[in-house]
Amino acid sequence: MVEITINDSRDVEDILAVHRAWLDSNNGLVVEKMYDNFANPGYYQFNLNGHSYGSVDEKVKLWQGLHETDFNLADMKIVEEPVVHSDGYLAYLMAIWSARVVGTGSTGLMVPDAEPVVFRVTEVYRKDDGQGNPNWKIWHFHASPIASPDLPRFPQDAPAS
Repeated sequence: MVEITINDSRDVEDILAVHRAWLDSNNGLVVEKMYDNFANPGYYQFNLNGHSYGSVDEKVKLWQGLHETDFNLADMKIVEEPVVHSDGYLAYLMAIWSARVVGTGSTGLMVPDAEPVVFRVTEVYRKDDGQGNPNWKIWHFHASPIASPDLPRFPQDAPAS
């Protein structure tokens, strides 16, 4: 029987290294820093702009297009430290990021704004690079906005109309 270690410290360290490299590549949308963090083939993303991207190559095309339309991300950073859960060859990570959207272009729901956008991040990892090699890679990335803290979390907490 194969013994699986939950939250093995080496696995968590490797996953966090990929996470930080992916975060860093977003500052300036640097394709050369981004590409190696994802399973290829196999990667799928739900982007904060409201669109989905079904491969690393589609992500590259997005970033190239954003540069062409004077759209960029700056000051991308971690607001809440990532929480990682790994179990054998599968893991997920949750974190809160923020970034400033800069430039004159736009994509989907994203438009330049002087105020940073704060959003949730969920990443799904497999210890498989898409080619069968045992390297931790992001297989799925999901970014979504965070509700304002003054909005009720539950319908019954909403003010009566």
